[in-house]
Amino acid sequence: MDSSRIKGFTADPLPTGMDLGQMAELNQAGERMSAEHFPKEIFAEYPDKKEKKQADLVLAAGAVVVSAACADVLRQFDLGHSSLYPIRLFQHDRKTPVEGEYFCLNIGERKDTFLREHSQRVLEYGIGGFRMRPSLQDDDVAVSPISLERPDLWVSPPLKRIFFLSDRLTQALRAAKMSRVFGFRACRIVEAE
Repeated sequence: MDSSRIKGFTADPLPTGMDLGQMAELNQAGERMSAEHFPKEIFAEYPDKKEKKQADLVLAAGAVVVSAACADVLRQFDLGHSSLYPIRLFQHDRKTPVEGEYFCLNIGERKDTFLREHSQRVLEYGIGGFRMRPSLQDDDVAVSPISLERPDLWVSPPLKRIFFLSDRLTQALRAAKMSRVFGFRACRIVEAE
């Protein structure tokens, strides 16, 4: 998720008692979570900014939020334990809806596919984590052949703030004209030595 996808929304406390940061961390780690772990409504943070219809993929109030059109494409593929939960977006007044229909995306799948030793542009991030540079290019990330197996959407800890899509799902999102918001980058498949 590049920083241009982060939008200024906030939410009331979650029924689980978890804060938005904890929810975001678990989602980035590929934890399966129920709808109670995600906000049902989020609100624009700034009173002087009217929020327009959101892009097909944004990060809002710590949640990965996708449009109904994006959710329709995702549902056609093997998401494994990943889920889509309805969410309503409102202006700062908490009454006026933001145009569009949206879903929180719980990325509930992990695959041990990321190959650190073959990914030279990786940066250490926190304790035991890694992230990619903002100028990520095709083939900067190396993955194992397990990436070719289902499901079609997953994360690969300890790599942070990045998720993976199969080629078949990527091609469907491209056909739906969603390439720009996803910022796709091709990965290199590296066979075991």
